[in-house]
Amino acid sequence: MLKSALTTGLRFAFASAMAFLIFSGCSREKAQEQKPQETAVAPAADPGKEHFEKGVQYSLKGQLDDAIKEYEETIKLNPKSAEAYNNLGFALLDKGETDKAIEAQKKAIEVNPNLANGFFGLAMAYEKKGDKANAIANWKEFAKMSQPHSKWWMKAQEHIQALEGKAKPKAAKKK
Repeated sequence: MLKSALTTGLRFAFASAMAFLIFSGCSREKAQEQKPQETAVAPAADPGKEHFEKGVQYSLKGQLDDAIKEYEETIKLNPKSAEAYNNLGFALLDKGETDKAIEAQKKAIEVNPNLANGFFGLAMAYEKKGDKANAIANWKEFAKMSQPHSKWWMKAQEHIQALEGKAKPKAAKKK
């Protein structure tokens, strides 16, 4: 139960951080160049932005049904929102709807093939489904898009090694 809650929290923290960068129009290069006090403003032209933001808030609170409704409304208003499909996929995965989560993540990647978070979500969904080959392939795609040796790149490597049966056993804690 605790592990599931931590995993959910990790996914939504990652998704929220990625969504902020995407909606603020900030690429990885721009993020490194910007000073901390500088923030970009999201384009007002996105009619689904308000629903997306509500979806993120519901997701963070664990109100998955409400989050799903908001992400679906975002998609109705902006069918090219890869981030909405991505977050919808995470919410569906947390509800245990793995096949629907996979479809949402595939759509996110179809809309934006450079959405690293889409590969992250797809890898998580395939892993949950027990599809090691597809999970590994998507972890590798995610790792290619991540900063080498960053926290997220390391997470991907851990998952790849575990799925390939190459994970190093964790040392027992001393009491």
